[in-house]
Amino acid sequence: MSQHIAFDHAHQLSELVKHAISTSSLIANQNVQYKIEQEQVFLTGIVSSYYVKQLAQESVSRVDGVRQVHNRLTVEPTQNEAEPLSSH
Repeated sequence: MSQHIAFDHAHQLSELVKHAISTSSLIANQNVQYKIEQEQVFLTGIVSSYYVKQLAQESVSRVDGVRQVHNRLTVEPTQNEAEPLSSH
């Protein structure tokens, strides 16, 4: 494979992953970064719930060309989510 074709494939894969992350409002509003190495995607950053962490992983894993997802997202609930519900 020539350098040009490899670059085009890597760029296209990066755009598809970026689109997968940005099209979900739950994920797009979080601090999610990614790095791609040999068709493997490494997710890093901070999200507000385990649900969003899983959603990010599933969204990226559905992208054609992604061979594996390494989910290194950290869950830090926002202040509102961390407080217990008070009963009045």
